[in-house]
Formats: sequence, structure tokens, C-alpha cells
Amino acid sequence: MNRNFKLALISGSVALGVMGCAGQQSAMKSTPSFVLTTPVVELRPGGKVAMYGTGFAPKQEVMLLLKDAGGGMSSIGGVLKPVPVPNQDGAWAAEWDISSYVRVIRPGTGMLTVADKDFKTLGQAPIVFVAAPAKPAPQAAAKGAPKAVPGARPAAATATKR
Repeated sequence: MNRNFKLALISGSVALGVMGCAGQQSAMKSTPSFVLTTPVVELRPGGKVAMYGTGFAPKQEVMLLLKDAGGGMSSIGGVLKPVPVPNQDGAWAAEWDISSYVRVIRPGTGMLTVADKDFKTLGQAPIVFVAAPAKPAPQAAAKGAPKAVPGARPAAATATKR
């Protein structure tokens, strides 16, 4: 009987342990996570920033705030497509077309913050804005220099005898 008692005690302990872990998992709350999939963006019209979040409450109001390298603050939630609304699993994804912000954002490292309706920070991610390359200035032809003719072959240089 001593052996049966030990087996029953071990089995009961294992069952209680499993039930206790299962109960703790259902009571655990998910921590929101925020990810930028394009953390480096060139400052040019048509530039896009893709992002997503997980661990949010379904249909939770989510705001996105930008602090650029110069310290300027902006709410960008109104220009995200689609509007970030967590689904039944607490996940959302959106894209930001920076075209209307190109003239006001300074190059450098900024911070995107996800906040709740009370402006409590739920997640942050750094973002780097890179200046677009300068357009090369057209070179003026020197006075008296022959102009290039499209499609023409360059003339071969000939040596002269002295």
C-alpha cells in the first residue's frame, strides 16, 4: 500500500501542477509589441513605412505619434492605411505614406510611439529618416564646344604629320 500511496500522491501533484499552470496562462495578460518593418526611410514623396503591433486588446484605440530628429511631434494615425484597429487576436498592421511629411521631417533618428487613448505609451520603435540624394545639376556646354548629337558616333581623332 505504501507504493500505491506514493503513486497517488505523485499523480495528484502532477495534476495540480498542470491545472495551476493552465490557470496562470489564462490570467496572464499579453504585453503589446510594436514593430517597424521599414525602420530606415528615404525622405522623398512616395516613401512608405510599414508597421504592425501584437498583444493589444481587440478593437483597442491605438494612436501613433512621431517625434522626428529635430524634436517635432506629430500624430500620424490619421494618415495610416488601414487605420490601426487591433483584430480579435490583438494584432494590427498599417502603412504610412510619408509624402505629405517630407518637407517638415528632418533627417536623422526619430521615434514612433504607439499610445492608448490616454496617451499611455504601449510601444516604441526608432525610425531613421535619410535625406534623398540631391539631383545632379545639368552641366552647361563650354562656349564654342560642339554639341552632342543624339545617336551620332564620336569622330575618331587623327594624327597630323609635321
